Amino acid sequence: MTESDNSTPSTETASELDPEIVKKIATLRAQVRESFGKVVMAMMALPRYRHQNLADLQHLVLDPLIRDRLAIAYPADKERGDLVDITGLAIWASVSDEVDAKIREQIRNGVWPLRLKSEDWTSGEINWLIDVIAPDRKTTASVLGNFKQVVKTGDLRLHPIIGRLVDQEMLAKMGASQTPTKKG
Repeated sequence: MTESDNSTPSTETASELDPEIVKKIATLRAQVRESFGKVVMAMMALPRYRHQNLADLQHLVLDPLIRDRLAIAYPADKERGDLVDITGLAIWASVSDEVDAKIREQIRNGVWPLRLKSEDWTSGEINWLIDVIAPDRKTTASVLGNFKQVVKTGDLRLHPIIGRLVDQEMLAKMGASQTPTKKG
């Protein structure tokens, strides 16, 4: 490793850190890598994500993951086994008025997936549910139903794709508002 490469602490720097801190950093890295892999595997199963480039994983997965804007759902404890993976996940953002306007413009223009900058994901108080990834409608509804526990306050705006994934009745129970897809 060269001195100009600051992406990973050198052995000298790591040895100067408190061993407990080093252990926590290693655990966090492992958790991020594991979650990243699980999310990417779930996305690969959906036609709407299959043709994304590797470069897209930064804004689709990593940026929301490190900003705690990926809510990963796991099966109930009684359903968990050694081979059970995630049930599904929700991709969401809490944005400013300015970013809200950018999201609405992208929706009007048919942009998918949405393009948010790193700092946009947590820029304000307006909650957007961008996508729910699950293997079927029933599981999608379950993930969506539990999502309200993640976003406890504020309005919840939905990307139009959410309306195609679950029944309108479910959305009404959540108090979520659909975003029109047409200009006007």
